[in-house]
Amino acid sequence: MMITCSALVVTIASFGIAQAAPTPTEMGRSVAPLVERVKDAVVTIRSTKTIRRAVRADPFTQYMRERFGLGGAEARPHTETQQGLGSGFIIDKGGVVLTNNHVVAGADEVKVVLSDYRSLDAKVVGSDPATDVAVVQITRVPADLRVAVLGNSDTVRVGDYVLAIGNPLGLGQTVTMGIVSAKNRALGGRIINYEDFIQTDAAINQGNSGGPLFNFAGEVIGINSAILNPAMAMNVGFAIPMNLARSIAQQLRGSGKVARGFLGVRTDELTPDIARRLGVAFQPGALVNIVEPSSPAARAGVKPNDVIIEIGGRRVDADTLGQAVASRRPGDVVKVALLRGAKRVELEVKLTENEDLRGSDLLGMKVAPLTTAERRDLGGEGLKVVGVDARGPASGSIQEGDLIIGVVIGQRTSAASTAALKRLAEVVGKGGWGRLVILRDGYQIVVDVG
Repeated sequence: MMITCSALVVTIASFGIAQAAPTPTEMGRSVAPLVERVKDAVVTIRSTKTIRRAVRADPFTQYMRERFGLGGAEARPHTETQQGLGSGFIIDKGGVVLTNNHVVAGADEVKVVLSDYRSLDAKVVGSDPATDVAVVQITRVPADLRVAVLGNSDTVRVGDYVLAIGNPLGLGQTVTMGIVSAKNRALGGRIINYEDFIQTDAAINQGNSGGPLFNFAGEVIGINSAILNPAMAMNVGFAIPMNLARSIAQQLRGSGKVARGFLGVRTDELTPDIARRLGVAFQPGALVNIVEPSSPAARAGVKPNDVIIEIGGRRVDADTLGQAVASRRPGDVVKVALLRGAKRVELEVKLTENEDLRGSDLLGMKVAPLTTAERRDLGGEGLKVVGVDARGPASGSIQEGDLIIGVVIGQRTSAASTAALKRLAEVVGKGGWGRLVILRDGYQIVVDVG
């Protein structure tokens, strides 16, 4: 759900003054003074949304109905109410709150609960499923709001002490402490499209999503967003870097949407064997498989078998290339360093907007092209569902994270593409229906839409 609010064009808090954060010993063996200083800027977010559930007939009844018109009328979809719980933090006195997209996605009603338990009505100003960032606005703003100071996540070091504050499992405001375990962590598009996580061992659980990760100077350096499966790992949590979240939030507050740079290449991981065959020195990089015609990369002279190693001076590989490009705006000119055989080549590329993502909000769901890792795992092309409108035709059948691999209209099955989804949307708009072939949690299933 996205609500444009152009009146909220306000510059988000600037970087905090760089300073050496104290250690627990220097703080008198207690972080209580730090917690007291920052906790009132942390909020709980409760959301309510109406879900449209499709009613599935057993396969035999479905076959008899479709083939012979027997079995009676098809059951009508029904609706149900779903409650959501997450965390967030206030970023200015005007009542603007940052949180995760998945905390408020599709919400019909949003409540922001302050640390003193006051519950305030709010609305979603804008959200970005691809980075899992959302901006929420309190509608009637109290005069005594406490505001979080936003830090510079680029200066965070592995080993820095951090605090996570949020409302895990509905227990109420909870503080956990740890260190920064890693930076620039990418998980192959398994969580969001554009990944550049700060990894931490500070305990993060369900309900912490959207809450702040503080450094010991009391500055927010990340938005707690995800954990690995707790049955597989403990204390492996991921936070969206504050500098990335700040940039996304500024765009959401200004226009309610996000514009990202587009390069126009499809890449794979450079391995030692491939590097040897290409005659390049092995190092982390993104091997270019396809250069899309008329794309910025094509116009700048990027070629298949080039190995992209830097974007704008930042080292990249197949997993981090997408985020490095998407962090720039359409129209930006960036220097791309690549290996072409034994030579290092530097090109200037003027980025554009990704044409494939324009108008991709179809059937009440937002779709995006697959990442390099997803195409590699799938062994082909498809589309990833990055958002679902709870009131749209796909609600109750399609979930965020589903991979669409086929579109069925009548007796015809097409490969997943935005063009095929548009054709299905036209059929549904005229009262018809179709099917989507999707991959979910490793299983291929077919769902009805319409």
